[in-house]
Amino acid sequence: MNKPTIRQATIQDLQRIVSIFDSYREYFGQKKDQDMVEEFLFDRFEHLESVIFIAEQQDEVIGFAQLYPVFSSLTLQRVWLLNDFFIAEEFRGSGVGSQLFTAVKEFTLLTKSKGIELSVEHTNKKAWSFWEKQGFKQDKEFRYYFYKL
Repeated sequence: MNKPTIRQATIQDLQRIVSIFDSYREYFGQKKDQDMVEEFLFDRFEHLESVIFIAEQQDEVIGFAQLYPVFSSLTLQRVWLLNDFFIAEEFRGSGVGSQLFTAVKEFTLLTKSKGIELSVEHTNKKAWSFWEKQGFKQDKEFRYYFYKL
């Protein structure tokens, strides 16, 4: 297998990202809806609300990472929330995820940010293992809460 190309996506990549993004949502139990996905991603690009990196193999998008900026008022620094990270099933275990995350780390350094945070489902032990291999540590200092509307 050739080494994939990893790069930051632009709005011109929108159509190429929709399918894999919809597969990502389906993986987590959401109904497929490419029209809504396209609208959602268009808004993120249009309003500069997120940064998306893609992994490409022979003109096919085989993985992506989506980051959202968060700011710490205490440290006066940006933190990137790695909210979405997905590799197409047939490419898992091939090193694509590590290569994609390397691009995310380089971007974080380039933007002089404090770090990267993410959350993982309690039941997703494969993801725990992957992220711990990448150097992530479970936060023991803070307890996170969510208020559902």
